[in-house]
Amino acid sequence: MQLLKRLKLNPDYISIICIFIIWKVFLLFVLIGSFEFIPLYSKHLLGGGYDKYQTFHYFLPWANFDGEHFISIAQFGYQQYQQAFFPLYPKLISIGMSFMDFNVLSGAITGLVVSSFCFLAALIFLYKLLKLDYSRNFSLGVILVLLLYPASFYFNAVYTEALFLMLIVGSFYFFRTGKYFLAGVLGLFAAYTRVFGVLLLISFLIDAFVYKIPFKKIYWIALIPLGLISYMIYLYYSVGDPLAFYNLQLIVGEQHQRGIVLFPQIIYRYLKIIFTTESLSPILTTILFELAAGITFMALPIIGLFYKVRLSYIFFAFAGYVLPTIQGSFSSLPRYVLILFPSFIILTLMLKTLPLSLKISIALVSVTLLIIETSFFLRGYWVS
Repeated sequence: MQLLKRLKLNPDYISIICIFIIWKVFLLFVLIGSFEFIPLYSKHLLGGGYDKYQTFHYFLPWANFDGEHFISIAQFGYQQYQQAFFPLYPKLISIGMSFMDFNVLSGAITGLVVSSFCFLAALIFLYKLLKLDYSRNFSLGVILVLLLYPASFYFNAVYTEALFLMLIVGSFYFFRTGKYFLAGVLGLFAAYTRVFGVLLLISFLIDAFVYKIPFKKIYWIALIPLGLISYMIYLYYSVGDPLAFYNLQLIVGEQHQRGIVLFPQIIYRYLKIIFTTESLSPILTTILFELAAGITFMALPIIGLFYKVRLSYIFFAFAGYVLPTIQGSFSSLPRYVLILFPSFIILTLMLKTLPLSLKISIALVSVTLLIIETSFFLRGYWVS
């Protein structure tokens, strides 16, 4: 704490850094506890494979599932069925690995370092963005709500969530403060990280229309789609399908289907799964979490209209929810919604009106679920 003060940082940034460190230490204790109390579920899709996973157990569990693909792409380039993963994050991992050995352990360590620095930067950008409209205490409250969300551990994993959140929040901040070139550049990188990044362009156009900002001032935002377009060009020449990132979802994910599936149909499917799944099955927890996230984050943008949240934020939250669900599933939705920062603003506005005792109860439940979900993920259970 004294060191941070000597660096003459903004006191608010010191608070964010301290909250970030406490969250990181908390996840470290969850990691240690998971090895003591949670049995290993599967020897498949563990970070680096079973043997290495057991040996380097402070690092490789954070690279379970998708993390393995990101490290593989960083090491060897794209292999079959990996085109659903956008290039920027594995490229950053590859650059970091070039200073070490090109192996799974160095890939995991590099990925964790990238995610950690990006997430801290994302929190600071988020705070600066929130302070444009809200008080200091409320802005810090949104950060706490985000960190206590049961899937927030993905920000600490070898996943794109931390990088993507930093890019989109940074892009929004620069746009709001009139630095349109930087907004466009960060938006371009966001669209090179995940397809959702292109939503920034429409969000900024909505802001320009609502607040009467002339296009001649914001033309740099036209850079944003170039991130997606450049990846599509690469896919066309490498695998012959510029939409491979979308089409592969239909191959590797049985829960997805081509075309548009309406919200009531998805709810019906999940209720059917719940009533036909054994009560002690590990998958039931995942199904319930996905269903809860599906209903909650569908409602939040609508509620945001009553709280008069910026229309561009409402659009980003709603479109960011719809894109991963129109294929007929809430699969991975608890993780996907992590980057929908407007939804967490709306959630915090709702919590603000509740009695203190109820707020504490909700926080305790959320922390408990965060411990459970993190522990399961680290031990090879699919949670999102």
